[in-house]
Amino acid sequence: MRLAFFSPFNPLKTGVADYSEELLPSLAEHSDVDLVVDRYALSNPAIRDRFRVLTPAQFIAHADRYDMAVYQLANSVDQHGYMVPCMKHAPGITVLHDYYLHFLMLGLTLMKGDMPALKRTLSGKYGGSGSALAHRMLFGLFDPYQVSTTVPLVNMSRGVIMHSRFGERLVSEDAGAKPVRVVPMGIPIRPLLDPVAMKRKYNFADDSFVLASVSTLSHTKRIPTILQAVSRLRSRHPNLKLLILGGGKLGSHARGLIQSLDLSGTVRQTGWMPHDGYWECLNLADAVIDLRYPSGAETSASLLRAMSAAKPVIASKQGSFLELPPDCSQKISVGETETQELFEAVTRLIEDRSLTEQMGSASRRYVETHHRVDLAAQAYVEFIREVQQAPCTDPVEDWFSVAPNVISRTAYSSVYKLSRLVALLKNYGVSDTVRRLRAGTQRASRPETREMSAGGGA
Repeated sequence: MRLAFFSPFNPLKTGVADYSEELLPSLAEHSDVDLVVDRYALSNPAIRDRFRVLTPAQFIAHADRYDMAVYQLANSVDQHGYMVPCMKHAPGITVLHDYYLHFLMLGLTLMKGDMPALKRTLSGKYGGSGSALAHRMLFGLFDPYQVSTTVPLVNMSRGVIMHSRFGERLVSEDAGAKPVRVVPMGIPIRPLLDPVAMKRKYNFADDSFVLASVSTLSHTKRIPTILQAVSRLRSRHPNLKLLILGGGKLGSHARGLIQSLDLSGTVRQTGWMPHDGYWECLNLADAVIDLRYPSGAETSASLLRAMSAAKPVIASKQGSFLELPPDCSQKISVGETETQELFEAVTRLIEDRSLTEQMGSASRRYVETHHRVDLAAQAYVEFIREVQQAPCTDPVEDWFSVAPNVISRTAYSSVYKLSRLVALLKNYGVSDTVRRLRAGTQRASRPETREMSAGGGA
């Protein structure tokens, strides 16, 4: 079986890149795989030198050489937008890392000033109210976690893979008769490291209790709530430390809380880390926390990595987190009692180290049983073969066609970009908004990579 595999890859700083690079060697044991990427050179030699790399145009010209295309889709138009024309030309297996995908779909429609395309996108799920909803989205007057834009992407697929039962239920409402399969996210099982040795390496005291926040720094990840709970805990447990793993900058609210609550000596932020350093920090932690609300039915790869490091989990009581077993996780309600419940959950782990160890061991067993990479690759192959047996007969509707009126196209695009800027300023502040805009400009100005990697034949 020959597969075309679409995904962002390193050096792009995204969890989907790490996921794909970890999955590919196991997937290649069952099939011949070529990679399709857009406008950059891969930095991981283990992937770059093993797999043939194509541009989207090269894939479209030779799509009939492949038994199936596999599209890894998440909520970024910069990293995933290039896949959509290929999906229209060659429908395949779509792996949704997010259910709502508003940034991807707004980037493909309103960013280009194509309001008719957005209306068609929304009418597929919301019928006659789709037009009014499109105008609210134009001005940013909507909750992005209450509006799904995935119907066109599901329609351009022969089958859909989700990483959780929660995500499967959401997508099944849009998929009709198309098959949807849960394939738990695969995580490499690495040897454990000595926590005390890692604490010393990173200048933590041996007797410190390190609570690691393993999610990204998005405004949805409840960092201010965590800081408020840590402030309350510190007077009772002065050896508590909060380690914030992940790239990006803390929002202005969180930075202000660290100062006002006098947490500068308690909180440490690492920034984006290479794989080995990230693994070392997971091993030195005593427990991990991943709060998020709202969420897009995504599965937290960072949390699963922490669980593979034998760490007990504190997570939000919502979405796919509800599927975590109780013997390795404590779940926190989102709302008025969130800070108090978090305070109590961390207190239990600090004051009962045997419970912490038991839950950590259960975390490791859970990942070893349900989230091995080889099991995920085998499930991919089984689902692809199942979908292959069903003929692809449904015509693919042309959802995306830029409106011909240049004036209206420019006006819609300008209004959307302004509303997006306002939202960024509200959620991240001036400095981080400028950083994000600069990063987007740099990506847009990259020359397209035309040199193909060695390995594999067309």
